[in-house]
Amino acid sequence: MSFNIETINSTLADQVPPALFFAALSLIGVYAFYRWILLPKPLPGIPYDREAAKKVMGDIADLRTDPDGLAQWCSKKLGKLETPICQALMGPTQKPIVIVADVGDARDQMLGRSEFDRSVYIIDRVPLLGEFHLNLRTTEDWKLARQWSKDLLTPQYMNSVAHPAIELATNRLIELWEGRSRLAKGKAFDMDRDVKGLNIDIIMAFYFGDDMTDSILAREAAHVKQLDGSELAAGEHGSVVFPPAKLHDFCEGLIDISQKIANLYATPWPPALAGWWTRNVSPHFRKYFAEKEVFVRKLLAKAVQRAVKSEDPKIKSGIDHMVWREDKAAAKAGRAPKYGKQVFADEAYGVLVAGQHTTSAAIVWIFKYLADYPAIQAKLREEVQTVLSEATRESRVPTADEVAGSLKQLPYLRAVIEEMLRLRQAMLVPRDATCDTELLGCRIPKGTRLLLVCQGPDPSTLKTVDGKPVHAPRQYPGNGSKDMAAFDPDRWLVRKENGDVEFDGTSYPQLAFGGGVRGCWGRKLADLEMQIVTAMLVCKFDFLGVPEPLASHDASYDISYRPHKGYLNIRSRDL
Repeated sequence: MSFNIETINSTLADQVPPALFFAALSLIGVYAFYRWILLPKPLPGIPYDREAAKKVMGDIADLRTDPDGLAQWCSKKLGKLETPICQALMGPTQKPIVIVADVGDARDQMLGRSEFDRSVYIIDRVPLLGEFHLNLRTTEDWKLARQWSKDLLTPQYMNSVAHPAIELATNRLIELWEGRSRLAKGKAFDMDRDVKGLNIDIIMAFYFGDDMTDSILAREAAHVKQLDGSELAAGEHGSVVFPPAKLHDFCEGLIDISQKIANLYATPWPPALAGWWTRNVSPHFRKYFAEKEVFVRKLLAKAVQRAVKSEDPKIKSGIDHMVWREDKAAAKAGRAPKYGKQVFADEAYGVLVAGQHTTSAAIVWIFKYLADYPAIQAKLREEVQTVLSEATRESRVPTADEVAGSLKQLPYLRAVIEEMLRLRQAMLVPRDATCDTELLGCRIPKGTRLLLVCQGPDPSTLKTVDGKPVHAPRQYPGNGSKDMAAFDPDRWLVRKENGDVEFDGTSYPQLAFGGGVRGCWGRKLADLEMQIVTAMLVCKFDFLGVPEPLASHDASYDISYRPHKGYLNIRSRDL
Protein backbone atom coordinates (compact mmCIF):
# COMPACT_ATOMS: atom_id res chain seq x y z
CA MET A 1 0.00 0.00 0.00
CA SER A 2 1.32 3.48 -0.85
CA PHE A 3 0.45 6.89 0.61
CA ASN A 4 0.33 10.19 -1.19
CA ILE A 5 0.73 13.25 1.08
CA GLU A 6 -1.16 15.44 -1.34
CA THR A 7 -4.07 13.00 -1.23
CA ILE A 8 -4.03 12.98 2.59
CA ASN A 9 -3.97 16.79 2.78
CA SER A 10 -6.77 16.97 0.25
CA THR A 11 -8.81 14.46 2.22
CA LEU A 12 -8.24 16.34 5.50
CA ALA A 13 -9.16 19.61 3.90
CA ASP A 14 -12.35 18.04 2.52
CA GLN A 15 -13.34 16.40 5.82
CA VAL A 16 -12.26 19.08 8.36
CA PRO A 17 -13.78 22.56 8.34
CA PRO A 18 -11.16 25.10 7.17
CA ALA A 19 -11.40 27.18 10.36
CA LEU A 20 -10.75 24.16 12.56
CA PHE A 21 -7.95 22.96 10.28
CA PHE A 22 -6.10 26.28 10.46
CA ALA A 23 -6.78 26.58 14.19
CA ALA A 24 -5.12 23.20 14.70
CA LEU A 25 -2.15 24.26 12.61
CA SER A 26 -1.92 27.49 14.62
CA LEU A 27 -1.97 25.61 17.91
CA ILE A 28 0.76 23.30 16.65
CA GLY A 29 2.77 26.34 15.55
CA VAL A 30 2.27 28.12 18.89
CA TYR A 31 3.31 25.01 20.79
CA ALA A 32 6.37 24.57 18.60
CA PHE A 33 7.28 28.25 19.14
CA TYR A 34 6.81 27.82 22.89
CA ARG A 35 8.71 24.54 23.03
CA TRP A 36 11.62 25.32 20.74
CA ILE A 37 11.94 29.12 20.92
CA LEU A 38 10.59 30.41 24.25
CA LEU A 39 11.60 27.70 26.70
CA PRO A 40 15.19 27.96 28.00
CA LYS A 41 17.86 25.84 26.32
CA PRO A 42 20.05 24.18 28.97
CA LEU A 43 23.67 23.49 28.17
CA PRO A 44 24.19 19.75 27.71
CA GLY A 45 25.84 17.79 30.50
CA ILE A 46 25.48 20.45 33.22
CA PRO A 47 22.86 19.92 35.97
CA TYR A 48 19.88 22.28 36.06
CA ASP A 49 16.51 22.67 37.76
CA ARG A 50 14.04 20.56 35.75
CA GLU A 51 11.07 22.61 36.92
CA ALA A 52 12.71 25.86 35.83
CA ALA A 53 13.27 24.37 32.38
CA LYS A 54 9.48 24.11 31.99
CA LYS A 55 9.02 27.86 32.47
CA VAL A 56 9.55 30.54 29.84
CA MET A 57 11.43 32.70 32.33
CA GLY A 58 13.44 29.78 33.67
CA ASP A 59 15.02 30.60 37.04
CA ILE A 60 14.45 34.36 36.79
CA ALA A 61 11.20 34.54 38.79
CA ASP A 62 12.69 32.43 41.59
CA LEU A 63 15.81 34.60 41.67
CA ARG A 64 13.92 37.90 41.73
CA THR A 65 11.74 36.83 44.65
CA ASP A 66 14.59 35.47 46.76
CA PRO A 67 15.04 37.81 49.74
CA ASP A 68 18.72 36.90 50.19
CA GLY A 69 19.95 38.15 46.81
CA LEU A 70 21.98 36.67 43.97
CA ALA A 71 24.92 35.23 45.92
CA GLN A 72 22.80 33.31 48.41
CA TRP A 73 20.40 32.20 45.68
CA CYS A 74 23.32 30.68 43.77
CA SER A 75 24.47 28.87 46.89
CA LYS A 76 20.98 27.52 47.55
CA LYS A 77 20.64 26.37 43.95
CA LEU A 78 23.86 24.34 44.22
CA GLY A 79 22.65 22.88 47.51
CA LYS A 80 19.25 21.99 46.10
CA LEU A 81 20.78 20.14 43.16
CA GLU A 82 23.55 18.68 45.38
CA THR A 83 26.20 19.47 42.80
CA PRO A 84 29.30 21.69 42.70
CA ILE A 85 28.32 22.95 39.24
CA CYS A 86 24.93 23.76 37.76
CA GLN A 87 23.31 26.25 35.41
CA ALA A 88 20.78 29.01 35.96
CA LEU A 89 18.27 29.32 33.13
CA MET A 90 17.87 33.01 32.36
CA GLY A 91 14.84 33.07 30.08
CA PRO A 92 14.17 32.84 26.35
CA THR A 93 16.70 35.38 25.07
CA GLN A 94 19.64 34.74 27.40
CA LYS A 95 22.22 31.98 27.57
CA PRO A 96 22.34 29.99 30.82
CA ILE A 97 24.79 31.12 33.50
CA VAL A 98 26.98 28.39 34.98
CA ILE A 99 27.23 28.46 38.78
CA VAL A 100 30.34 26.91 40.31
CA ALA A 101 31.00 26.10 43.97
CA ASP A 102 34.39 26.98 45.43
CA VAL A 103 35.47 23.35 45.74
CA GLY A 104 38.47 21.31 44.72
CA ASP A 105 40.59 23.14 42.19
CA ALA A 106 37.66 25.01 40.58
CA ARG A 107 38.96 28.30 41.95
CA ASP A 108 42.47 27.78 40.62
CA GLN A 109 41.11 26.82 37.21
CA MET A 110 38.69 29.74 36.88
CA LEU A 111 41.12 32.37 38.16
CA GLY A 112 44.38 30.97 36.85
CA ARG A 113 43.62 29.70 33.36
CA SER A 114 43.51 31.89 30.26
CA GLU A 115 40.30 30.14 29.14
CA PHE A 116 38.42 32.28 31.68
CA ASP A 117 38.56 36.08 31.59
CA ARG A 118 36.86 39.27 32.80
CA SER A 119 33.12 38.77 32.47
CA VAL A 120 30.74 40.87 30.40
CA TYR A 121 28.59 40.69 33.54
CA ILE A 122 31.00 43.22 35.07
CA ILE A 123 31.86 45.17 31.92
CA ASP A 124 28.20 45.85 31.09
CA ARG A 125 27.59 47.21 34.58
CA VAL A 126 30.43 49.71 34.83
CA PRO A 127 30.26 51.55 31.48
CA LEU A 128 30.34 54.85 33.37
CA LEU A 129 34.06 54.29 33.98
CA GLY A 130 34.91 54.26 30.27
CA GLU A 131 38.23 52.56 29.45
CA PHE A 132 39.22 51.97 33.07
CA HIS A 133 41.08 48.65 33.35
CA LEU A 134 38.19 47.08 35.29
CA ASN A 135 36.23 47.24 32.01
CA LEU A 136 38.88 45.56 29.87
CA ARG A 137 39.56 41.95 29.04
CA THR A 138 43.10 40.73 29.74
CA THR A 139 44.58 42.30 26.61
CA GLU A 140 47.69 44.37 25.94
CA ASP A 141 45.68 47.52 26.75
CA TRP A 142 44.79 46.06 30.15
CA LYS A 143 48.41 45.09 30.81
CA LEU A 144 49.56 48.62 29.96
CA ALA A 145 46.99 50.17 32.30
CA ARG A 146 48.14 47.93 35.14
CA GLN A 147 51.75 48.79 34.29
CA TRP A 148 51.04 52.47 35.01
CA SER A 149 50.44 51.67 38.68
CA LYS A 150 53.27 49.17 38.98
CA ASP A 151 55.49 49.72 42.02
CA LEU A 152 53.20 52.48 43.33
CA LEU A 153 52.48 50.57 46.54
CA THR A 154 56.12 50.40 47.63
CA PRO A 155 56.89 50.58 51.37
CA GLN A 156 58.46 54.01 50.90
CA TYR A 157 55.40 55.46 49.17
CA MET A 158 53.02 53.80 51.61
CA ASN A 159 54.94 55.20 54.57
CA SER A 160 55.35 58.71 53.20
CA VAL A 161 51.98 59.17 51.47
CA ALA A 162 49.42 56.53 52.48
CA HIS A 163 50.01 56.62 56.24
CA PRO A 164 49.58 60.41 56.59
CA ALA A 165 46.55 60.39 54.26
CA ILE A 166 44.79 57.64 56.22
CA GLU A 167 45.61 59.20 59.59
CA LEU A 168 44.43 62.68 58.60
CA ALA A 169 41.17 61.39 57.14
CA THR A 170 40.49 59.15 60.15
CA ASN A 171 41.07 61.99 62.61
CA ARG A 172 38.63 64.10 60.58
CA LEU A 173 36.12 61.26 60.76
CA ILE A 174 36.59 61.11 64.54
CA GLU A 175 35.89 64.84 64.78
CA LEU A 176 32.80 64.46 62.58
CA TRP A 177 31.42 61.48 64.50
CA GLU A 178 31.99 63.14 67.86
CA GLY A 179 29.79 65.97 66.59
CA ARG A 180 27.16 63.63 65.22
CA SER A 181 27.14 61.57 68.43
CA ARG A 182 26.66 64.72 70.52
CA LEU A 183 23.64 65.81 68.48
CA ALA A 184 22.16 62.32 67.98
CA LYS A 185 21.98 61.75 71.76
CA GLY A 186 22.09 57.98 71.64
CA LYS A 187 20.12 57.56 68.42
CA ALA A 188 21.43 55.82 65.34
CA PHE A 189 22.51 57.61 62.17
CA ASP A 190 23.57 56.41 58.72
CA MET A 191 27.35 56.14 58.37
CA ASP A 192 27.46 55.22 54.67
CA ARG A 193 28.05 58.71 53.25
CA ASP A 194 30.66 59.49 55.92
CA VAL A 195 32.63 56.31 55.21
CA LYS A 196 32.52 57.04 51.49
CA GLY A 197 33.87 60.50 52.32
CA LEU A 198 36.67 58.91 54.34
CA ASN A 199 37.73 56.78 51.39
CA ILE A 200 37.46 59.57 48.85
CA ASP A 201 39.62 61.82 51.03
CA ILE A 202 42.25 59.08 51.36
CA ILE A 203 42.34 58.14 47.68
CA MET A 204 42.35 61.75 46.51
CA ALA A 205 45.34 62.47 48.75
CA PHE A 206 47.05 59.25 47.63
CA TYR A 207 46.65 59.94 43.91
CA PHE A 208 46.52 63.73 43.61
CA GLY A 209 48.44 64.93 46.66
CA ASP A 210 48.51 68.68 47.18
CA ASP A 211 46.71 69.29 43.87
CA MET A 212 43.41 68.36 45.54
CA THR A 213 43.21 69.38 49.19
CA ASP A 214 39.44 69.86 49.44
CA SER A 215 38.18 67.38 52.06
CA ILE A 216 34.69 65.90 52.29
CA LEU A 217 35.09 65.10 55.98
CA ALA A 218 36.45 68.55 56.82
CA ARG A 219 33.40 70.13 55.17
CA GLU A 220 31.02 67.75 56.95
CA ALA A 221 32.67 68.31 60.35
CA ALA A 222 32.52 72.10 59.94
CA HIS A 223 28.87 71.81 58.90
CA VAL A 224 27.94 69.68 61.94
CA LYS A 225 29.58 72.22 64.28
CA GLN A 226 27.08 74.81 63.06
CA LEU A 227 24.05 72.64 63.92
CA ASP A 228 22.19 72.82 67.23
CA GLY A 229 20.07 69.69 66.76
CA SER A 230 16.89 71.35 65.57
CA GLU A 231 17.92 70.72 61.96
CA LEU A 232 17.92 66.94 62.41
CA ALA A 233 15.05 65.01 60.84
CA ALA A 234 13.42 61.88 62.22
CA GLY A 235 14.56 58.77 60.39
CA GLU A 236 13.32 55.20 60.31
CA HIS A 237 13.06 53.20 63.53
CA GLY A 238 14.10 56.04 65.80
CA SER A 239 17.19 57.08 63.87
CA VAL A 240 18.12 60.67 63.03
CA VAL A 241 18.99 62.18 59.66
CA PHE A 242 21.63 64.90 59.37
CA PRO A 243 21.42 67.54 56.64
CA PRO A 244 24.41 67.02 54.33
CA ALA A 245 27.13 69.60 53.81
CA LYS A 246 27.74 71.20 50.43
CA LEU A 247 30.67 69.34 48.89
CA HIS A 248 33.07 70.12 46.08
CA ASP A 249 31.21 69.31 42.83
CA PHE A 250 33.81 66.71 41.82
CA CYS A 251 33.51 64.88 45.16
CA GLU A 252 29.72 64.99 45.13
CA GLY A 253 29.85 63.49 41.66
CA LEU A 254 32.09 60.65 42.85
CA ILE A 255 29.43 59.69 45.39
CA ASP A 256 26.65 59.98 42.79
CA ILE A 257 28.52 57.85 40.25
CA SER A 258 29.20 55.20 42.89
CA GLN A 259 25.48 54.98 43.64
CA LYS A 260 24.58 54.94 39.96
CA ILE A 261 26.88 51.98 39.32
CA ALA A 262 25.15 50.14 42.16
CA ASN A 263 21.79 50.95 40.53
CA LEU A 264 22.97 49.51 37.20
CA TYR A 265 23.40 46.12 38.88
CA ALA A 266 19.72 46.14 39.85
CA THR A 267 18.17 47.74 36.76
CA PRO A 268 15.56 45.68 34.85
CA TRP A 269 16.91 47.26 31.65
CA PRO A 270 19.97 45.93 29.82
CA PRO A 271 22.76 47.42 31.97
CA ALA A 272 24.95 48.46 29.03
CA LEU A 273 22.01 50.39 27.55
CA ALA A 274 21.12 51.95 30.90
CA GLY A 275 24.75 53.01 31.35
CA TRP A 276 24.91 54.55 27.88
CA TRP A 277 21.67 56.45 28.58
CA THR A 278 23.04 57.74 31.88
CA ARG A 279 26.28 58.96 30.37
CA ASN A 280 24.94 60.42 27.11
CA VAL A 281 21.30 61.42 27.70
CA SER A 282 20.73 62.14 31.41
CA PRO A 283 21.14 65.95 31.79
CA HIS A 284 22.52 65.64 35.33
CA PHE A 285 25.20 63.10 34.48
CA ARG A 286 26.06 64.60 31.09
CA LYS A 287 26.85 67.84 32.90
CA TYR A 288 28.86 66.03 35.56
CA PHE A 289 30.91 63.99 33.08
CA ALA A 290 31.77 67.13 31.12
CA GLU A 291 32.91 68.91 34.29
CA LYS A 292 34.71 65.79 35.52
CA GLU A 293 36.65 65.56 32.28
CA VAL A 294 37.89 69.15 32.59
CA PHE A 295 38.81 68.65 36.25
CA VAL A 296 40.73 65.39 35.76
CA ARG A 297 42.63 66.70 32.75
CA LYS A 298 43.74 69.77 34.70
CA LEU A 299 45.16 67.49 37.39
CA LEU A 300 46.81 65.33 34.72
CA ALA A 301 48.37 68.40 33.09
CA LYS A 302 49.94 69.38 36.42
CA ALA A 303 51.29 65.85 36.86
CA VAL A 304 52.77 65.79 33.34
CA GLN A 305 54.48 69.13 33.92
CA ARG A 306 55.84 68.06 37.29
CA ALA A 307 56.85 64.47 36.51
CA VAL A 308 58.27 64.55 32.96
CA LYS A 309 58.47 68.05 31.49
CA SER A 310 60.14 70.12 34.17
CA GLU A 311 63.91 70.50 34.34
CA ASP A 312 63.83 68.86 37.75
CA PRO A 313 61.17 66.09 37.52
CA LYS A 314 59.46 65.21 40.80
CA ILE A 315 57.19 62.30 41.72
CA LYS A 316 54.97 63.62 44.50
CA SER A 317 51.69 61.75 44.00
CA GLY A 318 50.18 58.61 42.55
CA ILE A 319 49.18 60.34 39.34
CA ASP A 320 52.75 61.64 38.96
CA HIS A 321 53.94 58.04 39.18
CA MET A 322 51.44 56.91 36.53
CA VAL A 323 52.56 59.68 34.17
CA TRP A 324 56.21 58.82 34.75
CA ARG A 325 55.59 55.10 34.10
CA GLU A 326 53.72 55.85 30.86
CA ASP A 327 56.47 58.19 29.67
CA LYS A 328 59.04 55.42 30.19
CA ALA A 329 56.81 52.79 28.51
CA ALA A 330 56.22 55.05 25.50
CA ALA A 331 59.92 55.76 25.07
CA LYS A 332 60.73 52.05 25.25
CA ALA A 333 58.04 51.20 22.67
CA GLY A 334 58.94 54.10 20.38
CA ARG A 335 55.47 55.66 20.47
CA ALA A 336 53.84 58.85 21.71
CA PRO A 337 52.81 58.90 25.39
CA LYS A 338 49.15 58.21 26.14
CA TYR A 339 48.71 60.51 29.12
CA GLY A 340 46.75 62.88 26.90
CA LYS A 341 44.42 60.11 25.73
CA GLN A 342 40.98 59.26 27.11
CA VAL A 343 42.15 55.87 28.36
CA PHE A 344 44.61 57.55 30.73
CA ALA A 345 42.01 59.99 32.07
CA ASP A 346 39.58 57.09 32.57
CA GLU A 347 42.23 55.12 34.48
CA ALA A 348 42.94 58.08 36.76
CA TYR A 349 39.24 58.56 37.46
CA GLY A 350 38.33 54.88 37.69
CA VAL A 351 40.67 54.19 40.59
CA LEU A 352 38.87 56.91 42.58
CA VAL A 353 35.40 55.45 42.00
CA ALA A 354 36.22 51.75 42.34
CA GLY A 355 38.56 52.22 45.29
CA GLN A 356 36.23 54.29 47.42
CA HIS A 357 33.17 52.17 46.61
CA THR A 358 34.63 48.80 47.55
CA THR A 359 36.65 49.77 50.61
CA SER A 360 33.87 51.91 52.06
CA ALA A 361 31.47 48.96 51.91
CA ALA A 362 34.01 46.80 53.76
CA ILE A 363 34.51 49.38 56.53
CA VAL A 364 30.75 49.73 57.04
CA TRP A 365 30.58 45.96 57.52
CA ILE A 366 33.41 46.06 60.07
CA PHE A 367 31.55 48.52 62.29
CA LYS A 368 28.27 46.62 61.91
CA TYR A 369 29.97 43.44 63.10
CA LEU A 370 31.67 45.19 66.02
CA ALA A 371 28.28 46.49 67.16
CA ASP A 372 26.73 43.03 66.72
CA TYR A 373 29.45 41.29 68.77
CA PRO A 374 30.38 43.38 71.86
CA ALA A 375 32.71 40.68 73.23
CA ILE A 376 34.71 40.63 69.99
CA GLN A 377 34.81 44.44 70.02
CA ALA A 378 36.13 44.46 73.61
CA LYS A 379 38.75 41.81 72.82
CA LEU A 380 39.92 43.78 69.80
CA ARG A 381 40.13 47.03 71.76
CA GLU A 382 42.13 45.33 74.52
CA GLU A 383 44.63 43.98 71.99
CA VAL A 384 45.13 47.36 70.30
CA GLN A 385 45.49 49.26 73.57
CA THR A 386 47.88 46.66 75.00
CA VAL A 387 50.15 46.46 71.97
CA LEU A 388 50.10 50.21 71.30
CA SER A 389 50.78 50.94 74.94
CA GLU A 390 52.47 54.30 74.37
CA ALA A 391 49.29 55.75 72.87
CA THR A 392 47.29 54.23 75.74
CA ARG A 393 49.59 55.76 78.37
CA GLU A 394 49.39 59.14 76.67
CA SER A 395 45.57 58.93 76.48
CA ARG A 396 45.39 59.38 72.73
CA VAL A 397 44.38 57.52 69.61
CA PRO A 398 47.27 55.58 68.02
CA THR A 399 48.88 56.99 64.90
CA ALA A 400 48.90 55.35 61.48
CA ASP A 401 52.63 54.65 61.77
CA GLU A 402 52.14 52.98 65.15
CA VAL A 403 49.38 50.70 63.85
CA ALA A 404 51.14 49.85 60.58
CA GLY A 405 54.40 49.15 62.38
CA SER A 406 52.76 46.74 64.83
CA LEU A 407 50.51 44.64 62.60
CA LYS A 408 52.40 41.43 63.33
CA GLN A 409 51.66 42.02 67.01
CA LEU A 410 47.95 42.65 66.26
CA PRO A 411 46.74 39.23 65.05
CA TYR A 412 43.19 39.70 66.31
CA LEU A 413 42.80 42.99 64.42
CA ARG A 414 43.81 41.25 61.23
CA ALA A 415 41.55 38.28 62.04
CA VAL A 416 38.47 40.48 62.59
CA ILE A 417 38.98 42.16 59.22
CA GLU A 418 39.71 38.91 57.39
CA GLU A 419 36.60 37.27 58.83
CA MET A 420 34.45 40.21 57.70
CA LEU A 421 35.94 39.95 54.22
CA ARG A 422 35.22 36.23 54.11
CA LEU A 423 31.56 36.66 55.03
CA ARG A 424 30.63 39.98 53.45
CA GLN A 425 32.97 40.78 50.57
CA ALA A 426 33.98 37.47 48.98
CA MET A 427 30.61 36.57 47.46
CA LEU A 428 30.74 35.97 43.70
CA VAL A 429 33.54 36.06 41.14
CA PRO A 430 32.23 36.33 37.54
CA ARG A 431 34.21 35.00 34.58
CA ASP A 432 33.51 34.32 30.88
CA ALA A 433 34.81 31.35 28.91
CA THR A 434 37.02 32.64 26.08
CA CYS A 435 37.03 29.28 24.28
CA ASP A 436 35.45 25.84 24.51
CA THR A 437 36.82 24.29 27.68
CA GLU A 438 36.00 21.98 30.58
CA LEU A 439 35.40 22.54 34.29
CA LEU A 440 34.59 19.94 36.97
CA GLY A 441 33.99 17.36 34.26
CA CYS A 442 31.50 19.51 32.34
CA ARG A 443 31.93 20.97 28.87
CA ILE A 444 31.82 24.78 28.92
CA PRO A 445 31.14 26.37 25.49
CA LYS A 446 32.91 29.55 24.43
CA GLY A 447 31.09 32.68 25.60
CA THR A 448 29.49 31.01 28.62
CA ARG A 449 29.19 33.21 31.69
CA LEU A 450 30.24 31.63 35.00
CA LEU A 451 29.83 32.68 38.62
CA LEU A 452 32.21 31.27 41.24
CA VAL A 453 30.22 31.12 44.51
CA CYS A 454 32.57 31.83 47.40
CA GLN A 455 29.99 31.19 50.14
CA GLY A 456 28.58 27.95 48.81
CA PRO A 457 27.03 24.89 50.46
CA ASP A 458 28.96 22.35 52.53
CA PRO A 459 31.17 20.49 50.01
CA SER A 460 30.43 17.19 51.76
CA THR A 461 26.82 17.44 50.49
CA LEU A 462 27.84 17.75 46.83
CA LYS A 463 28.78 15.26 44.13
CA THR A 464 30.21 15.76 40.65
CA VAL A 465 28.26 14.91 37.50
CA ASP A 466 29.81 11.43 37.48
CA GLY A 467 28.82 10.82 41.11
CA LYS A 468 32.20 11.41 42.74
CA PRO A 469 32.42 13.34 46.03
CA VAL A 470 34.08 16.76 46.03
CA HIS A 471 36.40 18.30 48.55
CA ALA A 472 36.80 21.78 49.98
CA PRO A 473 39.55 24.17 48.87
CA ARG A 474 42.94 23.28 50.29
CA GLN A 475 42.96 23.94 54.02
CA TYR A 476 45.86 24.91 56.24
CA PRO A 477 46.44 24.93 60.00
CA GLY A 478 43.88 26.91 61.90
CA ASN A 479 40.19 26.76 62.62
CA GLY A 480 39.14 27.34 59.04
CA SER A 481 36.43 24.71 58.57
CA LYS A 482 34.22 25.05 61.66
CA ASP A 483 30.72 26.57 61.42
CA MET A 484 31.40 28.58 58.31
CA ALA A 485 28.23 30.69 58.67
CA ALA A 486 29.39 32.16 62.00
CA PHE A 487 31.41 35.34 62.47
CA ASP A 488 34.43 33.87 64.24
CA PRO A 489 37.74 35.76 63.96
CA ASP A 490 39.45 33.01 65.97
CA ARG A 491 39.36 30.75 62.90
CA TRP A 492 42.25 32.84 61.53
CA LEU A 493 44.47 32.40 64.60
CA VAL A 494 46.97 29.62 65.30
CA ARG A 495 49.03 28.97 68.40
CA LYS A 496 52.73 28.33 67.94
CA GLU A 497 54.76 25.84 69.97
CA ASN A 498 55.99 28.65 72.24
CA GLY A 499 52.40 29.67 73.01
CA ASP A 500 52.31 32.81 70.89
CA VAL A 501 49.18 33.41 68.82
CA GLU A 502 49.63 34.35 65.17
CA PHE A 503 47.34 35.41 62.37
CA ASP A 504 47.21 32.73 59.67
CA GLY A 505 45.88 34.20 56.45
CA THR A 506 45.79 30.77 54.83
CA SER A 507 43.41 29.24 57.39
CA TYR A 508 40.53 29.64 55.00
CA PRO A 509 41.17 30.88 51.46
CA GLN A 510 38.87 33.81 50.60
CA LEU A 511 38.45 35.91 47.48
CA ALA A 512 37.49 39.37 48.68
CA PHE A 513 40.09 40.83 46.32
CA GLY A 514 39.63 38.32 43.52
CA GLY A 515 42.55 36.19 42.49
CA GLY A 516 44.95 35.30 39.74
CA VAL A 517 46.22 37.90 37.30
CA ARG A 518 42.92 39.83 37.64
CA GLY A 519 43.21 40.14 41.40
CA CYS A 520 42.62 43.58 42.91
CA TRP A 521 45.66 45.78 42.36
CA GLY A 522 44.83 48.02 45.36
CA ARG A 523 44.58 45.24 47.93
CA LYS A 524 47.62 46.41 49.88
CA LEU A 525 46.24 49.94 50.26
CA ALA A 526 42.73 48.71 51.14
CA ASP A 527 44.10 46.27 53.74
CA LEU A 528 46.23 48.96 55.31
CA GLU A 529 43.37 51.45 55.42
CA MET A 530 40.95 49.00 57.04
CA GLN A 531 43.48 48.04 59.71
CA ILE A 532 44.49 51.60 60.61
CA VAL A 533 40.95 52.98 60.56
CA THR A 534 39.58 50.11 62.65
CA ALA A 535 42.36 50.33 65.24
CA MET A 536 42.04 54.10 65.62
CA LEU A 537 38.25 54.14 65.85
CA VAL A 538 37.85 51.16 68.19
CA CYS A 539 40.07 53.04 70.65
CA LYS A 540 37.99 56.21 70.35
CA PHE A 541 34.41 54.90 70.25
CA ASP A 542 32.16 52.25 71.70
CA PHE A 543 30.08 50.79 68.88
CA LEU A 544 26.66 50.22 70.40
CA GLY A 545 23.67 48.26 69.20
CA VAL A 546 21.00 49.76 66.97
CA PRO A 547 17.29 48.80 66.64
CA GLU A 548 16.96 45.37 65.07
CA PRO A 549 15.59 46.57 61.69
CA LEU A 550 18.61 48.89 61.35
CA ALA A 551 21.03 46.09 62.26
CA SER A 552 19.87 44.01 59.29
CA HIS A 553 22.53 42.39 57.11
CA ASP A 554 20.38 42.54 53.97
CA ALA A 555 22.65 43.69 51.18
CA SER A 556 23.02 44.20 47.44
CA TYR A 557 25.75 42.82 45.21
CA ASP A 558 27.43 45.29 42.82
CA ILE A 559 31.16 45.96 42.54
CA SER A 560 31.17 45.05 46.21
CA TYR A 561 28.59 43.69 48.66
CA ARG A 562 26.99 46.69 50.38
CA PRO A 563 24.52 46.56 53.30
CA HIS A 564 21.15 48.23 52.85
CA LYS A 565 21.32 49.49 56.44
CA GLY A 566 24.59 51.16 57.39
CA TYR A 567 23.48 52.59 60.74
CA LEU A 568 25.74 53.48 63.62
CA ASN A 569 25.24 54.26 67.30
CA ILE A 570 28.46 55.33 69.00
CA ARG A 571 29.66 56.65 72.34
CA SER A 572 32.91 58.57 72.62
CA ARG A 573 35.40 56.99 75.02
CA ASP A 574 37.55 58.86 77.53
CA LEU A 575 41.14 58.10 76.59
